[in-house]
Amino acid sequence: MKRSIPLVFAFLFVAACDDEPAKPAGVPTGPAVAPMAAQTSAAAADVSGGSTICRVYVTERDVAKTQLDAAPTDTLQQRRVTMLDALVKETCN
Repeated sequence: MKRSIPLVFAFLFVAACDDEPAKPAGVPTGPAVAPMAAQTSAAAADVSGGSTICRVYVTERDVAKTQLDAAPTDTLQQRRVTMLDALVKETCN
C-alpha cells in the first residue's frame, strides 16, 4: 500500500506528459480562407487623409463585410455592416 500511492502518481505524471497523437492529413488545422489582413490594410489606406478613428472604422467595416460574405444570412452581421457604413459616412466625410 505504501508503494502503490507513489506508483499511481508516477503513472499519472507519465500519462500526462505524453505527446498529443498525430492528426491525419485530412483534418484541417487552420482556416480554409487566407487572412484578409493585406486587403483590409489597403482599404484603410484609402482614407489616408482621415483620422485614425476613420481608418479603424473602415477596417472594421471591411472585416464585417468579409464575414458577411461568408455567412450572408446572418442578420446580426448585416446590421453591423449597415451601422459601420453609416458611421464611416458620417464620421469620415
